[in-house]
Amino acid sequence: MNHKSLDRTISPNRGGNNNLRLLFIALLCTALVFGCAQIRKVTYPKDIVYLERKELRSKMALLNFYMRQLDQVSPYYSIDSVDEQQRILNLLNKINDLTAELGGGVMTNHLVIDDHIDQFKSDVSVAIRGASANPPNYFALGRLVGSCTGCHQYRD
Repeated sequence: MNHKSLDRTISPNRGGNNNLRLLFIALLCTALVFGCAQIRKVTYPKDIVYLERKELRSKMALLNFYMRQLDQVSPYYSIDSVDEQQRILNLLNKINDLTAELGGGVMTNHLVIDDHIDQFKSDVSVAIRGASANPPNYFALGRLVGSCTGCHQYRD
């Protein structure tokens, strides 16, 4: 038997070994990801709300989108427009619902949110009360932007 015939008989098995290795690596990665989630459940207290990084980024992006929409409703927030008042209230309620998902009154794995979310929620509530008044008072909307800036001044 020459070397060429030996190579032909060994070559088909190498492809099988590579497929097995890839399968093993995929299973190992899956086990590591699942294992990390299980470790997190054991290492964090049961009453903590764990905010995934991806989830946090998407909620913050949505919050930013709502804040920009609020800013674009009117640069001067005229008191005369009922449609504008309703649009502002709708946006404020969306912001309020979103902040409820970020915690408040509970501990999360994100210390900056834990430190500031309750104040932000309070600012949103004051802005909703002001915007609901007759005539509406939009002064508190400026404080909301300030609340965002307070947390994000060191993050940008």
